[in-house]
Amino acid sequence: MKRVVILLYLLASLRTNFSQGSKNCDSEPLPESTDGPHNLECYYVGEIENGFNCSWTPGTHHTNATLYTLNISWGSRKPSSSKLFHNIASTFYTIQRKKLYISDNATIWVETMDPRSRMCHKTKSITLIPQESERPETPSNIAYRRMSGQLHLIWHVSKKLLYELRYRKAGTVDWLSANFTQSGTLQELEQLSAYEFRVRCKYISKISLWSLWSSIYYVPPELIDMPQIRTPVTKLMQNPGKRIITIQWENPATAINATVHEYNITIERLLANQSNIIQSFKTVNRKCIFILSQAPFKFRVLAYNSAGSSPANEMVISPLNLMSLRNKINATSLGNDSILISWKSKTNNKLKKYIVDWGPIIGNETHVERSEKIKKGLQNYILKGTFEPKQRYRIMLHRKTKQEQHVNNTEITIGIVDVYTLEGTPRTGPNNIIITNISKTSAMIRWDQIPEDECQGFLQGYRIFCYLNEASIASTFISISVNSSITCYMLTGLLQKTVYAVQISGFTKAGEGTRSQAVSFATKEFGEGELQNIAVAVSVAIIGFVFLVAWSCSFLIRRIKKMFWPSIPNPGNSHAIQIIGRGSSLPHMDDVLLNLNSNSRLMETEEEPESLHTVEEVTSANTDYGLQENEQNNITDQESKNDLREKPTVIQVTDYTTMENFRQIMPTIANCNTVIQPNRSESECNDQYQQSDSLILSYMKQQVHPTGIETAEDNLLGAVATEGPELLKSLDHVKVPQGLHSQ
Repeated sequence: MKRVVILLYLLASLRTNFSQGSKNCDSEPLPESTDGPHNLECYYVGEIENGFNCSWTPGTHHTNATLYTLNISWGSRKPSSSKLFHNIASTFYTIQRKKLYISDNATIWVETMDPRSRMCHKTKSITLIPQESERPETPSNIAYRRMSGQLHLIWHVSKKLLYELRYRKAGTVDWLSANFTQSGTLQELEQLSAYEFRVRCKYISKISLWSLWSSIYYVPPELIDMPQIRTPVTKLMQNPGKRIITIQWENPATAINATVHEYNITIERLLANQSNIIQSFKTVNRKCIFILSQAPFKFRVLAYNSAGSSPANEMVISPLNLMSLRNKINATSLGNDSILISWKSKTNNKLKKYIVDWGPIIGNETHVERSEKIKKGLQNYILKGTFEPKQRYRIMLHRKTKQEQHVNNTEITIGIVDVYTLEGTPRTGPNNIIITNISKTSAMIRWDQIPEDECQGFLQGYRIFCYLNEASIASTFISISVNSSITCYMLTGLLQKTVYAVQISGFTKAGEGTRSQAVSFATKEFGEGELQNIAVAVSVAIIGFVFLVAWSCSFLIRRIKKMFWPSIPNPGNSHAIQIIGRGSSLPHMDDVLLNLNSNSRLMETEEEPESLHTVEEVTSANTDYGLQENEQNNITDQESKNDLREKPTVIQVTDYTTMENFRQIMPTIANCNTVIQPNRSESECNDQYQQSDSLILSYMKQQVHPTGIETAEDNLLGAVATEGPELLKSLDHVKVPQGLHSQ
């Protein structure tokens, strides 16, 4: 019983839902807006028998519970013929063929009820004839390619269709349109900008709807620059004849905005006058490693992305002339049109064939002009062709170990040989001759090798010619031959301070070639270090001479001074003069003498009289004989007394008598004129007085200046010399007290 009640309830619910669209939209629905369904389209694709499709766009209030009702009204039919299709949950519905009148006008619209606002919405109605509402299929599988500012589009084309292309620059909103009847090309695009496009189509010959738009295609920027290949790194393998070449490259400069998907790599074995052996592959890496022979190859790389490829960058791998492979094969000239080569073959199961390359050597590089394939099992072969005389040719023999379609690690070089069909002499001499390390008897000569294409034969050595000078080239001074591997030589045994000229030539089996231009140089007058030694010796001699001249001048000046300006002591500074006048000048001498006479009684004592004791002061430091030191002035009174009693010594009088002579005279005079000498006779005193008088007169000779000019001191001394006897006589009976000694 409960099951029956539940079943009845479900049937009632379904009936309510089925009639919801018509019951709730009986009133006039709202016009088409984005709040409800809109953009209604009805069409068929291919055959109408497959059904009639209607699609629309849901509104903003669409939810998963929204149900739609599709209405069809036929214009030439009774109203009862209208059809309602209720409770459509999706935005697409296919009407079966049996429910259509394909040749009648049909008015179609879609409506729905918003369950929240209880508002009715419907689309804008469309009127059409189902039979004429065909829509082509949407274009698909569209290919495109960018190049030089153009975008080429390729898809499956039908002559019955008209295509519309819409495109825009990536990142913009507005579309640009273009119509095509077949595959199209867009012109004048920015090469470094990305683009987007989509395509639709319709029939040309009959009434048709536009197909749906294709999906949007993204076209990356164009690759306008080629990849940048770095310098290859070559490493020789232990097995001679093979080399490992590592090649790296960088993305094109424009690939910053254009993603590179992959690279297409091609390695070719270059064969002159034959088809090259080519091996191609793709990679996403920017590095390749090849194991190749010494033969010439070509490497090529280009970058790819979805828009197309970049320009290809190529690099030729030059043949390698490995010295260890020289003369591993033999070559014999058979004339100007053939060369016989021979080699020793080893049994090798991997051997497929031999390949031989040859060509002239131009500018120290091999230019392969011919290549030939030789069957395995042979040990000699004749190369046919035109060989120019005096031209070096290089022949390279390789062993192929794999099939033709492979290049990498399929070949090994087994021998290299150079050959001339006819040798000649070198066309030029060495260039860039430089003379260095020039000394008194030697010089170093350096030069560049003669280029191989100028030798015209196998160079055997160089000849060095050295002449005394350029004017005497006919007379050879030195002629030396050296090996072809030598490019410098030390000339020895040369003459010092001599000009030489040097020429160098090369020679082959055919003889000596053209000599180089003469290069002159001059040897030095002095060897290394000699000039420095001479300079040092001259410097020392000059310095010694200067010192000798200075010493001689000094000595000469001293001698002249002694001759014309002798050093005379100043008697005015003596103690005798100080006692007489206490430093006074000659005009006061009379007053001093008067005072001495008036005081003669005071000077008398019972003691033994003492003579006047004079102490000279040093008048000049530059006198020839020097004065006595001040220590002599410190003698005691007793010693003075003893000196007075002693007999005076006769002193030899010369022109340069010093004050010491005068000092010795004064006590003698005093003794003779003193009355306290009872033991002496008057005749002895007179004799002594006369002797002292002669000494004083001799001393006074010094007062006459050589120039004849007298000074004040000269006048004073002259007066003393003139009036000396009378002055001394006046001192008779005068006794000098001890306290009167001058210090």
